[in-house]
Amino acid sequence: MSKMMTIPESLSAPHDKVIYQMGLNTLKYQEIEKIAKKLIEFSNYTVSFSSTPEEQFTPSTDTTKKTMGSLVSLLFDLQNMDENEEFEDSNELKFSVRMSHGVIDRQKVQNLFQKVIIDRNNFTHHIESYYSNPESNSKKSNDEVLKILQLEYKNAEYLLEKLKNELVVKINLVKHHIDISLELMAINELANIFEEAYQVCKRDDGWAIWQQVIALAYKNTEAQTSIENLKQQRNLKSTKDILELVFPNWLFRDEPTKKGSRILVQVDNTLVNIDSSFPEIVISD
Repeated sequence: MSKMMTIPESLSAPHDKVIYQMGLNTLKYQEIEKIAKKLIEFSNYTVSFSSTPEEQFTPSTDTTKKTMGSLVSLLFDLQNMDENEEFEDSNELKFSVRMSHGVIDRQKVQNLFQKVIIDRNNFTHHIESYYSNPESNSKKSNDEVLKILQLEYKNAEYLLEKLKNELVVKINLVKHHIDISLELMAINELANIFEEAYQVCKRDDGWAIWQQVIALAYKNTEAQTSIENLKQQRNLKSTKDILELVFPNWLFRDEPTKKGSRILVQVDNTLVNIDSSFPEIVISD
């Protein structure tokens, strides 16, 4: 948890301490609103990939003008609502994601969020109520009001920490999802390139000379780049090894020649092996 801000020692008058604490609480409420909006954006979004290397991240909900009260329902309506839909055409791959929460206890944090909103509304619109004492006609002292404000600050700080933790998880999941989609696009492109090269080099017996296939495929610089990236990701050095791993239905065999042997290949792209696993998520207290 981040370090709680304290009142400077230079402020000695009780009233000045109350004013300073009010400023701290205001900043904390503003930060909660900002993080909650970001969390909603990273929980319900669309990512588009065009033929260019850039991808476009588009939140499905515009939170610009949303109030704190509306953020609660938006945020927790996402619970247990994991959805994923992909759209693909010749020029663009697009997927939409609606993701529930991974590391926050829904009911606990929702109750806390609602309490913080009540505190914020009272603080913003009814600050005079902090001084009223329902048990007597006298007003509460500045020291008493300061303790109330500090407790509300502590609750807001705890909520903010939970929302930040969840946001970090969501951002990492979004990055991972984008990485998987980019890898899938690269592999699909490789499949098309090698299928074309294989068809050009294929003999009547269905086999093609591997060196001829790879030489033809490597005329496409994107194929070389994609294969080198896959080698680094999977920690493999051989082009043949990485292609066998990614396309497990490809067949290779040695064919004897007068000078020794050569490798033959049959390209079959009906099965693709990609790492689509997501990190394990543990719900915190």
